[in-house]
Amino acid sequence: MKTFFKLLLALGLVMVLTSVALGVVAFGVLNDADGVHLVINGHEWTGEALDMADGFTVFLSLILCGLVLCVTIPLVLLLGLGLPLLLLGGLALLAVAAVLGAGALLGSPLLLVVLVVWLLMRDRSPKAGRRARRGDTAAVQEPTLPA
Repeated sequence: MKTFFKLLLALGLVMVLTSVALGVVAFGVLNDADGVHLVINGHEWTGEALDMADGFTVFLSLILCGLVLCVTIPLVLLLGLGLPLLLLGGLALLAVAAVLGAGALLGSPLLLVVLVVWLLMRDRSPKAGRRARRGDTAAVQEPTLPA
């Protein structure tokens, strides 16, 4: 099972790194294409006015997006889904333990009677136990009390 989770983690990391690389490639293609412009909230951006500072800003923003994908989203899923499920499982386990404890407490007089009957009825001779393990039932003798 540990190998499955390692493989799943490696595939997720490869997918995140591939998406970051594809974002960088897409940005480079948009930067080199003529006549391509983006309009975001009324501000028009063309790829012709990109200098070194803008490229560095884009690189840092892609790194930040990668960190969000690798750290923030798994933490949100873990704390948003995993923790409530863990709490529900713990409460269910506590309820089962309470029911079993109450059953043991209420059934203890009956269990005590069954234990006493079993102790009185069992055969305590060591030879009988060895013969029963071997399957030799013809040679079993009734235990006698010493006179």
